[in-house]
Amino acid sequence: MDYEADYEKLLNLSADLGRRLMASGAEIYRVEESVHRLLAAYGVEPQVFAIPTCLIVSLTTPQGYPLTRMCRIPAHGTDIELLERCNGLCRRLCREPLPVDQAQALVAGLTAGLPAYSTRVLALGYGITAAFFALFFGGGVFDWLAAGLCGLAAGLYQLYGQRLTGSNIFFRTVICSLLVSGAAVLTVWLGLGRNLEAIAIGTLMVLVPGMALTNAMREIMGGDLLSGLNRTAEVLLVATAIALGTALPLMLGRDLPSQALVQAGGLHLLPCLWGMLACIGFGLIFNIQGVGILICGFGAALGYLVYLLVLPPLGGDIPAAFVSAMSIGVYSELMSRLRRCPVTRYLQVALLPLVPGAGIYHAMQYCVAGDTQLFLATLLHTLGFAAALSVGAMLASSVIRAILPRFRPAGAPSK
Repeated sequence: MDYEADYEKLLNLSADLGRRLMASGAEIYRVEESVHRLLAAYGVEPQVFAIPTCLIVSLTTPQGYPLTRMCRIPAHGTDIELLERCNGLCRRLCREPLPVDQAQALVAGLTAGLPAYSTRVLALGYGITAAFFALFFGGGVFDWLAAGLCGLAAGLYQLYGQRLTGSNIFFRTVICSLLVSGAAVLTVWLGLGRNLEAIAIGTLMVLVPGMALTNAMREIMGGDLLSGLNRTAEVLLVATAIALGTALPLMLGRDLPSQALVQAGGLHLLPCLWGMLACIGFGLIFNIQGVGILICGFGAALGYLVYLLVLPPLGGDIPAAFVSAMSIGVYSELMSRLRRCPVTRYLQVALLPLVPGAGIYHAMQYCVAGDTQLFLATLLHTLGFAAALSVGAMLASSVIRAILPRFRPAGAPSK
């Protein structure tokens, strides 16, 4: 079919849709693949290159004129609802390419009427996440309450306090970490909390870039070296900021009661429940709407249950993480196909209880304290754990994507 399209407008259309995908938290491979398929559907063979902070799209018109667009991607969070809208529109345009002006109007209207939680609900999401991660890491009822208050403070700063630091992620993280760790020490001093370690780590899970580290490992293994290294640098930057922000308050509270974090050691079902509820809180922060937020939480509980089951026979947390990530990958792929939405929604949230946030935190604490041996040992173990999660999830996704099309009835449209 011939399309009398203005190639400048077509290029702007694809770049705008790719930019919105990246701003909503889409993976690099999804952005590049979506933009490439969109332009190919309009009869153009493009070149697409993306890293977390930049998107470049280039094409050559039939007359031989090269056209290029570059979009700078500012700092952003994750908005799963917007991601699904962008992904759905891209699929629609790939199936039935519309006139470029009409397609551009649809892209411009992606955020119109977009459901989003209020700031009160988002702040509550931070509190829920911190509270149940404190239980997940071995805290008690008092620690649950203390971490919830600290998480609420972190959420209020994330929502309202960024005017102090602007878009500078380093200073923003330092200040938020200082606030969170100071609040954790204060709750224990006042007798509200009992286990400083559980409260601090549980609350800092809303800041620790464990998921970013896992995504970085996935991108490096997938061949996106620049993107993976970019994300790795971001992880180290944020982890250093957390270590600096927490150093003084935790130094002041070093004599307060604290215990080693407990995540596994026999089959205990309660941590699965705490992980599920914490991920439901994260679902609010990621703007996951409807029943999907419960499906994500169940995936987190399922993944951690598998981790607990396979940990004793495998004899190590890294092999157990690999098997658990495979189970989460299979679950996420199946859910994404049943509900016809990107697998990102289920995979990123369900992996949260396993991502090595505490490992990053402890590694940077050892670094700031000057304990080089413990720093290197903890960092290498954390990287190995993240790599196991990445490989397990990637392998499961690859197998499912290879197997399912074989069972599709003849003539059925591909997803």
